[in-house]
Amino acid sequence: MIESVFHPHETAGIRGPIRLLLIDDDDVDRHRFLRYLRSDERNYYVITEAATAEAGAELLSDGDYDCIVLDYRLPGADGMALYQTFVGAESGERMPPVIMMTGHGSETIAVEALKCGIADYLTKDGLTAKALQRSINNAVDRWRLRRSLSEKNRHLAQANAELKRQAFELQRVYHSVSHELKTPLTAVREFIALMLDGVVGPVNSAQQSEFLEHALEGCDQMTQHLNDLIDSARLDIGKLRLKLEPVRVSWIVDFAMASIRQMAKAKSLQLEAVVTPDLPAVSADPVRLTQILGNLLGNAAKFTETEGRIILTARPAAGDAGHVEFSVKDTGCGIPPEYLSQVFDRLFQVSSAGDELMGSGLGLGLSIAQQLVHLHGGKLRVESEVGRGSSFSFSLSVAN
Repeated sequence: MIESVFHPHETAGIRGPIRLLLIDDDDVDRHRFLRYLRSDERNYYVITEAATAEAGAELLSDGDYDCIVLDYRLPGADGMALYQTFVGAESGERMPPVIMMTGHGSETIAVEALKCGIADYLTKDGLTAKALQRSINNAVDRWRLRRSLSEKNRHLAQANAELKRQAFELQRVYHSVSHELKTPLTAVREFIALMLDGVVGPVNSAQQSEFLEHALEGCDQMTQHLNDLIDSARLDIGKLRLKLEPVRVSWIVDFAMASIRQMAKAKSLQLEAVVTPDLPAVSADPVRLTQILGNLLGNAAKFTETEGRIILTARPAAGDAGHVEFSVKDTGCGIPPEYLSQVFDRLFQVSSAGDELMGSGLGLGLSIAQQLVHLHGGKLRVESEVGRGSSFSFSLSVAN
């Protein structure tokens, strides 16, 4: 084994080193190749020489190289067979590129070499320093790029696996919270409802009745928050599945309006539903479509001042007879233009003045609505003007 180190001129914009294994039984050719590489002004090389196939194989197994320059004709061995031995001994990622050298060019050998994965095929006759340098540098550049991409892909795969593990753990936590909190919360709600209805004895004053109603509303709000957390987690890990079926639009609109009526009454909001007559049924999950509309209506009610107006509209999509468009429009505070791109972000809530809202729920409603619309194959859109209100709309396919 002979190892040579060639440094370029001091003024060159160098990179490296390039660790090269040179396997050739011809001393004259090896010295010529070394001379060619010594003249490279942009790179420097650490070159290990071998004159036999056995020595080359041993060096490869013990060393770490960026490129192999391999003679096609070696004593007692064929360069292609030796290459196949190298490939079998090294993993695909560790196997450096091989440049095959031959004394006399052969198109058949060249095609065979390239098909087997040889990086380049050069003939010794007429070989120039620039051609050898270019071939080695191109092969090394491609190989290093592949290794870098492979390493990045490996890190991404590991990060993705860790994210999936964390998502699974989070899902387990949410389910545990749901079970541990919703069960006693349901019991508390039922006890309050029994007291409010006078089943366990009369309510003795209007104030007691009012307090019990507030407690009942608090239980309902906590239950809704827990449901939102669980739905958000299930959407994140792709565990929420739709059960699509033909859904009558007028029925789903009536159901969604009923879910918000009490909240609207408390704020003296005017509720209105405008449904185009004889609309075809849409293809949707009725439970999730009700949830979408309920979230949009609830959001509108939350940000609309007392005696404001909320309109839920269902009509044929403009210029598309195969879709029905739903929209919820309010006369609320509106959203500043700079925040429109964030309204569907989880936990995001902002007033018309751009102030962060506290104590106004978890900020999951619009995020969940957007993801549920996406699962239905649609897109939730928003238009808003500060001081004049907002409009949220989406379209669903007509049922076949």
